Amino acid sequence: MTFLAVRAALLAKPKNIRGWIFLAGLLVTLLMAVMTVWKPVFFRFIDYKTYDTLVRSGGLSPAGTTPPSPVIVDIDEQSLARFGQWPWPRYHVGLLLQKIRDLGASGVGLDMVFPEQDRTSLGVIREEMLREYGISIDLSRVPANLTDNDTILAAALSRGPFVLGYSFLFEGKEPSTGGCTLHPVPVAVIGMEGADGVPEGLFRAGGAACSLGMLSRAAPASGFFNVIPDDDGVIRRIPLLMEYQGRVYPSLALAAVMRSTGVGQLVVQASPQGLEGIVLDKVRIPVDAKANLLIRFENSGRHFTRIPALDILLDRVPRAALAGKTVFVGSSAVGLEKLHATPLSPALPGAEIHATVADNIMRKSFLSRPGWVPGLELALVLFFGIASTLLLNWVRSLLGLGFIVLAGLGLWLFCGWLLHGQGLFVSPLFPLITLGANFSFLTLIKYQREERTVRTRNRELVVMQNFTIQCLAALTETRDSETGRHIERCQHYVKTLSNHLASTPRFAGILDEETVDLLYRSASLHDIGKVGVPDRILLKPGRLTIDEYQEMKKHTLYGREAIERAEHLYGRNVKDSFLKFGKVIAYTHHEKWDGSGYPEGLAGENIPLFGRIMAIADVYDALICRRRYKPSFSHEESVEIIARNKGTHFDPTLVEAFLEVSEEFRDIARHLPDE
Repeated sequence: MTFLAVRAALLAKPKNIRGWIFLAGLLVTLLMAVMTVWKPVFFRFIDYKTYDTLVRSGGLSPAGTTPPSPVIVDIDEQSLARFGQWPWPRYHVGLLLQKIRDLGASGVGLDMVFPEQDRTSLGVIREEMLREYGISIDLSRVPANLTDNDTILAAALSRGPFVLGYSFLFEGKEPSTGGCTLHPVPVAVIGMEGADGVPEGLFRAGGAACSLGMLSRAAPASGFFNVIPDDDGVIRRIPLLMEYQGRVYPSLALAAVMRSTGVGQLVVQASPQGLEGIVLDKVRIPVDAKANLLIRFENSGRHFTRIPALDILLDRVPRAALAGKTVFVGSSAVGLEKLHATPLSPALPGAEIHATVADNIMRKSFLSRPGWVPGLELALVLFFGIASTLLLNWVRSLLGLGFIVLAGLGLWLFCGWLLHGQGLFVSPLFPLITLGANFSFLTLIKYQREERTVRTRNRELVVMQNFTIQCLAALTETRDSETGRHIERCQHYVKTLSNHLASTPRFAGILDEETVDLLYRSASLHDIGKVGVPDRILLKPGRLTIDEYQEMKKHTLYGREAIERAEHLYGRNVKDSFLKFGKVIAYTHHEKWDGSGYPEGLAGENIPLFGRIMAIADVYDALICRRRYKPSFSHEESVEIIARNKGTHFDPTLVEAFLEVSEEFRDIARHLPDE
């Protein structure tokens, strides 16, 4: 096989790699499709945070018609400081509501509940004084209607467009006593059969915590103020309708808007998949199967007009501030406010959330997630999964990463445009995870296959190197066949001595596994320079003359020059190549520790370590083998000669190491005898 054929075989891409990559990418895509449908808890949590990030990234602002936004009447710290701690006497609350009504509010939602009798009423105080102390207070001169604060508040509620708040109770909570009077809303169900006008799928309450029966009966309307956070505790949606005892009840915000607009009935749009929308007059409110509205929060936080209750009670507010507007009465005072986490705020008061919902309805500015959106998300997962698989199958990983980053950025921007521009939430989470998972997994497969190919190439390269070395060594042996298996034995000597030295602290950092392997393979080149020595000298049976010996010593120079020429073609910058090692060994293995060697007369540690190791291996083998110019010595005699020349011919440290492994040298010589 020619070199070009070997190279082509090594560089060829496996024929079935594209099939494997496509199959793996398809498997990842199908797995992500299952995750999209199933949505495990962990992924659902990340999906919530993806939605929050999209909301924050664009700064949602309502679009469409712009009727007056709701106003919040705030029982704040200043109001409490002026009129006393909460709860205020009910007549005082009634006075506040009467003034709000007189200012022309079209609908007023109370984000509060009055479940117990007002103990500050004069009649209640008279009864308690008589019971506790036997003192009778004369109230004959006080008008009867002023002795009961609850009666005063009930009268105020009955005369205005007020919506009294209450809270529904679910499993594990006992309903309040006192005979709640709640206000159901007539509902017409379109598109799906309902049980007596009750749509299927609504939250079903088991009880209610509400105000006194006197107050709840007096109020013309009421609505629940339950807000149900997602699994991570963040309010993103709110139910507009709930079922209780077979009837449908509106939320506080929806009831307040209905009171403001004068609408008394709702139309619920449904399909076999569940609820889809609530129609209030001509406004269609998109909801999910539980009648939840996905709230469109303002990016500016508390953007509604907030009027302190103090200013209302002191007549500091002009009529234009409340006339024709929907008002929510709540509290921001410390200890009284009910704070909720939202995508845009870690702590938003309940009245602010109800006002936001009412504002969404009045401005016709909604966020929605129709029933077909999960199908679209699944289609996006399949599209991006298959597209990225095909892309990564045919292009390099770096180029594929660029395309995937662009695709992911485009998907994110597209979903952001849908949310902020069209009010439609399509989650980019699972398509993005699919892109990332495909890139990571398929790149890993490609990397493993390329790594396997590289290992194969390296093995082939080592084989080619060994082949080259053995050819060069064989060329030397054709000139001096008497040396037999000298080269092969010297390789094993060098490896044995190097491995022993590598176990010592002094040489452990120099003689690592790769270096020892290169020394083993390069040792066969130590006498390659003999090719340049004339036969009359190389094959002379007797002792060489001085001139002949000088010519023989040039084989170290010839060896270095030959390897340098090969190294120039192979590449001088190749780190620790076998040519570099072979050049050092060929040139310095005849140097002596005391400086009496050749070709340069180097002494001590100026002689490269590899040359000093080769010197011991070469001399030992020369001693134990018979040559035309000398008889062979026994192993013991050879060891004794090397030990005697410690510090003159050989490195003393290496001689000590040689003595510790000399028996291994004997075994190598026995197993590789000359033929």
